[in-house]
Amino acid sequence: MLPPLKYATTRWVLLPKLKSDSAEMRSYAAQALESMGDAQAVLPLINALKDADGTVRRFAISSLGALRDGRAVEPLMPFLNDVEPDMRCAAAVALGDLRAAHSVEPLIAALNDPDRSVCSATVIALGKIGAQRSIEPLNELAKTTDSEWLRRYVSETLHQIEEHEAKNDSYREVLY
Repeated sequence: MLPPLKYATTRWVLLPKLKSDSAEMRSYAAQALESMGDAQAVLPLINALKDADGTVRRFAISSLGALRDGRAVEPLMPFLNDVEPDMRCAAAVALGDLRAAHSVEPLIAALNDPDRSVCSATVIALGKIGAQRSIEPLNELAKTTDSEWLRRYVSETLHQIEEHEAKNDSYREVLY
């Protein structure tokens, strides 16, 4: 039996393009891998995080988040401290997509990022993860920010965390 076409395309066409001499080709390959859903792409995309070209790294970050494979969490966390705000923002989004509980502390630290888009992406990521330990830092951010949009994101995130906890409580009641 032949593997599904999308996996064959990933392995034989896109993965070798991550090693192309062209940064543009590597970028397109990293971006295209996002929609493939093939776990075979995770390690090559992790390797692409070391690419000299920022666009390639940015697409690799996004693709790793979309693939939702836990192996990407640790390699992505250093990007929360990258010099470029768009890298920090992409990392926050990807970590939120991965919903990794052990990324909560680095994300909480990123709430203090001077770039508002990074801070907003971090707030949203914490909502996706739903960790209660982020409630206090989120409330503090809501008190200290001068951005109405950021306060709205915090409000929505706190609501998501409440819903997440309510769902967990329901599961606990059913199981015990």
